[in-house]
Amino acid sequence: MNRLLLACCFLVVSQIHAGDFRVGAAQVDITPKNGTPLGGYYKFRGSEGVLDPLYAKTMVFEKDGTHAVIVVLDLSGTVRPLVAEMRKVIQEQCGIEGDHVLISGTHTHSGPQQPRGSLMDDITKVNSPAGVSYISALPGLVAQSVKEAKAKLTPAKASVAVGKEDGISFNRRVLREGVKEAIWQPQKLNPATDKPAGPIDPDVGVVAFHGAGADAAPLASFLNFAMHPTSVGGGTKISADYPGVFTRLITERHGLGMISVFANGCCGNINHGDYITGKRRSTLELGTALADAADAAWSKLQPTTAYAPRVRSEQVTLQRRSYTPEQIAKAKDMAANMFTKNYGTVPMAETVCILETEEKKEKNIPLLAEVQVIALSDDLAIVALPGEIFVELGLALKKASPFKTTLIAELANGSIGYIPNRDAYPQGNYEVVSARNEAGSGEKLVEVALRLLSEVKKGK
Repeated sequence: MNRLLLACCFLVVSQIHAGDFRVGAAQVDITPKNGTPLGGYYKFRGSEGVLDPLYAKTMVFEKDGTHAVIVVLDLSGTVRPLVAEMRKVIQEQCGIEGDHVLISGTHTHSGPQQPRGSLMDDITKVNSPAGVSYISALPGLVAQSVKEAKAKLTPAKASVAVGKEDGISFNRRVLREGVKEAIWQPQKLNPATDKPAGPIDPDVGVVAFHGAGADAAPLASFLNFAMHPTSVGGGTKISADYPGVFTRLITERHGLGMISVFANGCCGNINHGDYITGKRRSTLELGTALADAADAAWSKLQPTTAYAPRVRSEQVTLQRRSYTPEQIAKAKDMAANMFTKNYGTVPMAETVCILETEEKKEKNIPLLAEVQVIALSDDLAIVALPGEIFVELGLALKKASPFKTTLIAELANGSIGYIPNRDAYPQGNYEVVSARNEAGSGEKLVEVALRLLSEVKKGK
């Protein structure tokens, strides 16, 4: 009897340690009520109506008792305190370690604002009753999406492809002959004197998770592209912008039971503003173009042997910017008059950045940036970076990665604002004056990500 019992126990343990790779996916509506403060611009906008709903979309991966979670919110980004609270609730309610959870925002500019602990909170009125009510409910809603996804865990197969779409995104910084400062978001480029300050990233990443059966339907897809979602504009209606169209079309075309999740790549300096032709593409056109590119990639999906998720993260301390007394005095003067004068986006961004930086220096608050890596197979890894990362940094990271396919989710696990590459700092303008971190910070994050990727590649 004892031998039989031991044999049974051994069989059970063996099955646990040799389990299937499993995937579960779910989405929970996080659309705000009317009057909720919106983000994306340096002004107050209270939501008035809904063009399309916002979601918390979640994928849970599990093998041999190890979990990893990806949550993508149809929001402008994430902030560290809110991410910490979400991870805490997820761990309590779902039994999944908080540091195994990646939480990012699609960066839609037509969704609710989150508190940033700066002058932006006053500008956007995020701490109004409507704003506080919305933010307070988010951790519970995100945990619900994780709980529902975990409950759906199903043996699955993973496959990967990378498509191309190079006609809808543009490096929104332009260099003009004889002009030191970069031009930001020009409506039209003069080919005789102007050139983009940097490249774009045309990669359309597609990861499909099908049930384990030979003809099983897709359970979930993870989609990735680098471009600002600002096509809806600065109105007051709620929208997931082009990521909402993109994910909806992929689900409609490839399986109505599938949850399609989109994470934005390194798009800090990438927009849809077409200064070549002057054309402004609609939200539907942008989402459809990406869906078409993903469709072309779908037919070329290659299977990859998924293993138990390998998750690593590291908190990196970055150096804050330094300012002259004159710059600080000017920022204080502008802040005192900001609600009665219209200074424009770039001066307002610089003012907010300077005052936030100086306040946090005085309080000895470190500038922390979390770098997180989730490897799902020997061929596939996902990197989470905490800000609006310049495309040059993303391209360098993907090129040097030891994984065949490396996809990047920016604005993840908190955001420290814009993170330009080193060469952009002397060129100035919007993204640079908005950056809280010193030059070289982006390259430092890439170095950390590559080290973590190397570690998980080796199975450490």
